[in-house]
Amino acid sequence: MCSFAWWLSLTIGFLSLSQEILWVRIAAFTMRGSTYAFSAVLLLFLSGIALGASVGKRWCGQRADLYRLAALTLGAAAVLDLSLVPVLALLRTPAVTIAVPLILVFFTATLKSVLFPIAHHLGSRQSGPQLGRSVSKVYFGNILGSALGPIVTGYVLLDYVPLEGCLFLIGAGSATLALLCARRAHVTRLWRLALPFGLVFLVSWRFGADGLVRQLASHTLPNSLKGGTVKQVVETRHGIIHTVALPGHPETILGGNAYDGKLAVDLQANENGLDRAVALLAVHPRPERALIIGMGGGAWIGVISSSPTVREIVVVELNKGYRDMIRRYPGMAAVLSDPRVKITIDDGRRWLRRHPEDKFDLIVANTTQYWRAYTTNLLSREYFRLMARHLRPGGIVGVNSTGSADVLRTAAEVFAHVERRASFVYGSDRPFAAPRRDVDEVMRALRFNDRPVFDQAAFDPGGLARELSTQPFLPAGERFSGLRFNPAIVTDANLMTEQAHGRWDLYHRFPGVYRWVDRMHDAMSLEEAERALSLAERR
Repeated sequence: MCSFAWWLSLTIGFLSLSQEILWVRIAAFTMRGSTYAFSAVLLLFLSGIALGASVGKRWCGQRADLYRLAALTLGAAAVLDLSLVPVLALLRTPAVTIAVPLILVFFTATLKSVLFPIAHHLGSRQSGPQLGRSVSKVYFGNILGSALGPIVTGYVLLDYVPLEGCLFLIGAGSATLALLCARRAHVTRLWRLALPFGLVFLVSWRFGADGLVRQLASHTLPNSLKGGTVKQVVETRHGIIHTVALPGHPETILGGNAYDGKLAVDLQANENGLDRAVALLAVHPRPERALIIGMGGGAWIGVISSSPTVREIVVVELNKGYRDMIRRYPGMAAVLSDPRVKITIDDGRRWLRRHPEDKFDLIVANTTQYWRAYTTNLLSREYFRLMARHLRPGGIVGVNSTGSADVLRTAAEVFAHVERRASFVYGSDRPFAAPRRDVDEVMRALRFNDRPVFDQAAFDPGGLARELSTQPFLPAGERFSGLRFNPAIVTDANLMTEQAHGRWDLYHRFPGVYRWVDRMHDAMSLEEAERALSLAERR
C-alpha cells in the first residue's frame, strides 16, 4: 500500500505540471501565440522549481515538523492559486497583462516545489537496505503525477472546463493537500484553516463570473479592435476562440487572441479581403473539388461554395471550436448545412499524409500570422510539396502569407508558376495568371445564402468584380513589392517565419519585452559564430 508521502509526491507533481499547462495557455493567449510564450513560462517555471527545492532541502536538514511546514507552504500555495483569477482579471494594460502572469509562474512553481524534497524525506527510510527503494518509490510517484498532469489537464480537462475553472481546481487541490498535511501534524480545529480558503474561493468566483478569457481578451485587444466588445468565447484543448464586435462592422473572430477573419461574406465592404479567394474562381477553368485547411469564421468556405461548379468542399480543421462558433451566427451557419461541405476535425498535415490519393482543383490555406508559433508547419517547403501532390493537373494552391516574403520565396521553390494578390500567394504546375474567358459570367453566377456575391456596381469601372476580371494578380515584376524582409526558404527545420524574421514583427506590440530578448539572441548568435570560427581555425 502506498504511503501518504507517495500520494503527496504524486499529487504535487500533478498539480504543478497541470498549472504549467494553464500558464502556457495564458501566456500564449496574452502574447498572441508568440514563440517566446512557452520558453518564457518554462524558464520561470524551472527557476521556481530550483528555488523551491532548495528551500525544501534546507528545511529537511533542520529536523523540524515537516508536516506542519508542508501544511503552511501548501496553505500559502492554495491562497495564491485561488487568488489568480481575481488578480489576472484586474490587469488592464497589455504590457501588465503579459508581465504579471509570467511573474506569478515563478511564485506558484516555487511554493509547490518546496514539497518535492519534503515528500521524499518523509517517504524514505533514513537507513538500512530499503533506503534506495523507498526513495525511488516516492520519486516514481512524483514522475507519475507530473506525467498525468499535462495529459489529464491538457488533453481532457480543457475540453470541458473553462480556464478559470481549471485554476480553481488547482487551488482546491492545493487547499486539500494543506488540510491533509495539517491533520498529519495534529493541528486541531481544521475548520479554522479551511475558512480562509473558502473566503478566497468565494472572492475569486465572483471575479471569475464573467469568464477570465473574456477579461483577458478585453484587456489585450489589437489596435484595430480598440473599443470593441468581446461577444462569444469558445475554449477547447486546442485553443481559445473569441469574437469582438465593433459598431457598424461584422464581428471579428480571433484564434488564440490573433486575428482570424470576419464572420461575414460581404464583397461589397470586403473587410476580410475575400477577393483573394474569389481570384481562384476567376482563373481556374472549372473547379469541382476544393480543399480548405482551416475554417476560421467560415467566410472562405462561403466564397468557394458560392461557385455553382464546385461539387465538393473538404474542410480540415484542428480545433472543433470553430465549428461550434460558426453555429452561433445564422448568417454563416449556412456553410455547415451545405451538403457539398464535408468537415473533418484533424490536423491538416496529418490529413494530407493519410489521404494521398485525394486530388483537388483548389486548395486554400488561410494561415494565421506567419510570426506565431508552429506556423512553419503550414508554410514550409515540405508542406507546400505535400499540398502540391494533392493537386489535379492545373490545380491551384492559395496560401495566406500574411505579408511574409519568405512564404512567397518558398512557394516559388516548389511550384512552377507563382502569383500574388495582397497577402495571398498562389502556386500551380501550369500558368494561371490570365482570367478565364467567361470570367464576367463566372463572377455574376457566384451566390451565397441565395444572394449574388457581387452587386451591379462591382462590375462598373473601378469595381472589385471588374478588377478581378482584368488583373487578378500583381504584375510579375511586383510580386515582392511591399514585403518587409529579404526572402528566404522556409523549411521544417529552420523555423524561419517564427524565429529569424517573425520576432521583428512583434516590436510594435511589445517593444520593451522583445528588446532584451533580441539582445540575448544576438549575443548567443555571436558567441556561436565565434566558437564555430575558432573550431574551423583549429582544424
